Amino acid sequence: MSDRNIAFSEEEAYRDALVQKGLLLDDAVAIAAKTITKGKIIKEQPEVAQQNKKPTKLKDEPPKQSRIRSGEIKKKSIIDASVEIGMNPILADEIADTSWGAKCLVAAALPYRNPKPEQLQNGAWVRHNGNYTLWIQGGPEGLPYGAYPRIFTIWLTTEAVRTQSRRLETAGSFKEFCRKIEIDTSRGKRGSGRLFIEQANRLLSSRAAFITGSFDEGRIKKEFLQFTDEFELFFDISNPDQISLFESEIVLTEKFYTEITTHSIPLDMRAVTALRQSPLELDIYQWLAYRMHNLKCRATPTWQQLYDQFGASYKELRFFKRDFLKALHAVKAVYEGVRIDCGDNGLILLPSPTPVPPKRG
Repeated sequence: MSDRNIAFSEEEAYRDALVQKGLLLDDAVAIAAKTITKGKIIKEQPEVAQQNKKPTKLKDEPPKQSRIRSGEIKKKSIIDASVEIGMNPILADEIADTSWGAKCLVAAALPYRNPKPEQLQNGAWVRHNGNYTLWIQGGPEGLPYGAYPRIFTIWLTTEAVRTQSRRLETAGSFKEFCRKIEIDTSRGKRGSGRLFIEQANRLLSSRAAFITGSFDEGRIKKEFLQFTDEFELFFDISNPDQISLFESEIVLTEKFYTEITTHSIPLDMRAVTALRQSPLELDIYQWLAYRMHNLKCRATPTWQQLYDQFGASYKELRFFKRDFLKALHAVKAVYEGVRIDCGDNGLILLPSPTPVPPKRG
């Protein structure tokens, strides 16, 4: 049998395994083809390489076509990450592709969109997860929302864990993080860099409460904290089109620093990068990484429980369920080895490896 026939046979077997894992057939075909091709070092034909060349975005591209193109780029990013993670998994004690999330902001979700007044309770954002409640009050600029506060929290936590200091200096570390996470650093009026800085400012200016128990249970505990004692954000005004946060300094409060370094969640930076455009996907990925850390037997969170935790932006559970399953599909593609089944009443979580293996010893 020729090498090409062997590769095709392996490709079919891997495709079937991905379908059984829960991926859609089209995605399984694409991932299997790319993985086996890379593994066998079979070079693309010139015409195929030309077809795969990243298309140039037209300046006057209609909004609908732009959204379709954006969706295609995101899908390719997830497929590429799935292949890379599958072929080069993070080893124990390896930190090159490791980042950390903050459990306190994963157990209950920040807003996905700028919340309307009717979505707030006395001006604050409140979300529930069992007997755990997240309460956040925004600063002068308002509440943090969307993907950027989640990504910035991952950077804060990663730097706090790495440096073991609550005084964080951005300088090169922030620039390197933006490069790794593939954030567009343009800082024009509508540039991603400007929006990122604005959301980081909102997060750092907010204060939170983490509440466990309730009056009905006869026990309630509230822990209030600020995210920072102080912070200064400096920009390179000589280069207004690029994000730099030149020599900015952020001093985390002792409480927040202790919380995020004591209860941090190891994440695969490659997966975070692939999911960076969707706050729901980022939340699901971090939540699963957290749950799988201690899961010893099957767990069955209901759709109503998931809706209470993640569904604040949805008026009806059925629309939340539709988008949750779509987001879960993307997460499963970049979370190697996660075992999840979906039922009429909710999810079935089975013990699975964490995205980053626990440290040895």
